[in-house]
Parts: sequence; C-alpha cells; structure tokens
Amino acid sequence: MGASVKRFEVSWQEYETYVFSTLSRLIPGAKVERDIRLPGIVSGRQRQVDVLVRKACGPFELTIAVDCKHHRRKVTVSDVDRFLGTLEDVRISKGVLVSAAGYTKSAYRRAEKASRDIELKIIDAERLSEFQHIGCALLWKGSVAALCSPPSGWVVDNQTAPNSFQFSMYLLGHSRESAMRHGAFLYGNIVLKTKPEPTMEAIASRHEVAVLAECPGASFERLTPIKRESWAGRTPEDTIFRIGRVGAGYRGPEYSVYIDHPEGVLVLVLLCPEGEDRLYVPALKWVATKALMMECSYGATPPAEVGSDRIG
Repeated sequence: MGASVKRFEVSWQEYETYVFSTLSRLIPGAKVERDIRLPGIVSGRQRQVDVLVRKACGPFELTIAVDCKHHRRKVTVSDVDRFLGTLEDVRISKGVLVSAAGYTKSAYRRAEKASRDIELKIIDAERLSEFQHIGCALLWKGSVAALCSPPSGWVVDNQTAPNSFQFSMYLLGHSRESAMRHGAFLYGNIVLKTKPEPTMEAIASRHEVAVLAECPGASFERLTPIKRESWAGRTPEDTIFRIGRVGAGYRGPEYSVYIDHPEGVLVLVLLCPEGEDRLYVPALKWVATKALMMECSYGATPPAEVGSDRIG
C-alpha cells in the first residue's frame, strides 16, 4: 500500500490495517492492538475501538484510542461527537480520528474544543505516515507530575536537555535546533518547592532575580493569570503569567507560565520571535490550560528527573 493510502481503493479492513501498521511504526515501544472491546463505564456495554495504543511513560501508561473513518464523505460534527462519547464511556482521555475523506471545518473545531478531560485530534489518512504529535510530554520530579499535550500543528520532543528543560515543543516541520534558532520554541520543567522557596511566587521571583543578575537590562511584566478549568473534581490551580524582555542576543520576548502544585510548580516558557506574539502566545496558553497536574508515587528517582530549574 506504500507510505500513504489511496482513498476508497482499499476495503475498510485494509484501511484499518494501514492505520494499525503505520502507528506501530510511528510509536516504537508501544503496544498497538486492533479491534479492541472495552467496558463502557456509563453505558454498561462493550465499546469497540478500531486501534488502541498503550505506551509506558515512566510510572504511568499513556492510552490512545484511534477511530478509523473509511467514508466517502468528510467527517462531520456528529462523527466527532460519537467518538467523544465512546472516549468518555471507556474513560480514555486521548483520541485520534483518522479520516480517509477529510473533515469539515466544524468537525475540526469540535475536536479542538473537546471537553476538559478529553483531548481529540482529527487528521487526514494521507498525512498519517508523517504525523509526529500523537502523544504528549509526561514529566515528573519528586512527587509532582504533569502531562502536557501539544497544540494542533506542534510537535512534542521528549528529549531532555541537561540543566535546561525536561521537554520541548515546536512547529511541525522544524527540528529542535531549527526551532530554537529561527522559530517559536516552547519548553517546560518542574521545579520543586523548598523551605527557602515554599511558594510559586517565591520560585518565580527567584527566576527573575537570576535573569536580572546576568542581564541587568532585562525587564518583566506580570500579565493576567491564565484561568485553568477544573478536571476530575479538582480545584483549578493558580497560575502566574508574565512576559520577559531580556535584551540583546534574544530574538524576541520570553513568555512564562507557572502552574501551582502543593509540592512544586510546572514552568512553561515560550521563546517567541519578535513581532509574532499573536501567532504563538495562544499556543502557550493552550498548553497551560490543558496541562494536567498530578501526584507521582514513583519510588526510585526516575530518569526524567534531569534538567535544572533554571528558566531563561
């Protein structure tokens, strides 16, 4: 069948095989299964999933349900709503809807605006083989963990950078190096609270002081905090949102979001090209809104605990 699938020249069984085989190749180390039945928590009946992807991420398991649409028409809002219903019923928070005939604009918007507890992506089957952002960044330090999903059109890079960050995100088509040099670049890290710095405000202030010590001409401005929504009955976390202008040697402003946790803080930083704030700041806000803060009970020191808490 080659690297892509030609519409309607294959049966729906062959189409599902193509999706299954492609995902197996794209996500090494994952358990990829076809035609799985899962118990519906609300409906009380078995729900069918075309392709199920499970991958261990440290002490956690990432599960993605994939719906393969082999229709002659575009995927509609109704198709998206039905799949969202299945995801909610089987308690899977990540879904990918693959369409052989494309999708309507309203269907795409519906997928992008899925409920707080569910993230759904909808893509064209012909782009599946080059699709890079099935998945997310899962990072942790101590008892603090966070799950960060990429906005549409962005790639998650889980390669850590010693003494810098635990994950990064950049636009599809870039490498990490090219994004850092020429494009928008977003990275994140968890900072644990300590006795000298027991609050989110103390950690953010210390970061500002450290930057000012190296770049006396730098300036910071606090912006309206990003409002996070409640999920799984939890109280929304407080945030700090700021813009920093470091000066010579920087390509543009640096936007930072701090998301509070009882034991630490998730820090997200966007390096934004000058004059392109309106293009890329919404991506940072999206990641900050969707990020899930969790407790980690992992016994030993996990390998993801690399990178310092230095920001900037």
